[in-house]
Formats: sequence, C-alpha cells, structure tokens
Amino acid sequence: MPHVAPGRALAAACVAAFACAAGAQTMYKWVDEKGTTHFSESPPPDGKKATKVEPKVTPPSAPVAAPKSNPEKWREQEADFRRRQLERGQRDQAEARERAEKGQECADARRRLAFLQGTHRIYRDNDDGTRSYLTDAQRDSEIAQQRGRIKDLCD
Repeated sequence: MPHVAPGRALAAACVAAFACAAGAQTMYKWVDEKGTTHFSESPPPDGKKATKVEPKVTPPSAPVAAPKSNPEKWREQEADFRRRQLERGQRDQAEARERAEKGQECADARRRLAFLQGTHRIYRDNDDGTRSYLTDAQRDSEIAQQRGRIKDLCD
C-alpha cells in the first residue's frame, strides 16, 4: 500500500510544475476512494466531483541592487577598525600590568603574613634608633590585616 505523504509531496510538485508550465490555466483537484488527492488539467475520470483550482504563480523577485562602492567609506571603516584594534591592545596591556602588580602585591602580603606568623618577636625601629616590639594584640591585628589583603588581592 503506498504511503500518503510522498503522494502529497508529488502532487504538490505536480501542481507547481503545472502552474509554471501552464501559466494561469485552470486546474482540477479531487480525492479518490483511497483518500489520495489528485491535481490535473482535465476533469477527473468517471465523472467524480472536482473543484477548480486557479494556480497562483508568484513572479520571481527582482534582484537586489548591490550597493555602490565608496572608497572613502572603506577607508573610514579601515581606520576605525585599526583604531579599535589599537585601543583593545592598549587596554589588554593595561589589564596585564594591573594583573602583574596585583600578583606582586599578593606575593608581598603572603610573605608578610608568613613573617608575622613566625615564632620570633617582631619589632619596629623608631626615629630615635630604639626598637619597639609588637604586643600579641598588635601582632594579631597585623595578621588579620594581612589576611584581609590576601583575600582581596589573591582570590
């Protein structure tokens, strides 16, 4: 038993072919006892009831005219493109410098934290040449401060 979908596709193709070949001729459409739809230029055989179909022929669309070339426009576009490339390169270099500086600051903060967490006593030199040692509270404060810097700079 034939499949209906290919028959419909064939019928549609026939209608398109007839429409192109026949121009605006009258077409007939009918359905047989098996449920298959038929199209033809002549009425159906055996006097079956058919409907007249006027094929719709769509004229081909006109080709779109190519835009006129404007050498000045191309030069402007090229100059704009080069400017954007230069700006992008400068922006990328600035970002790379910032990342390198941030990486250096991160490394410095990690070294400072490791130094603060060491077991030796930490001191600062005063202007008069004497030393003042950090208390445990000051040391803990410095450690917390360095951990905050590491969190901001390294993560």
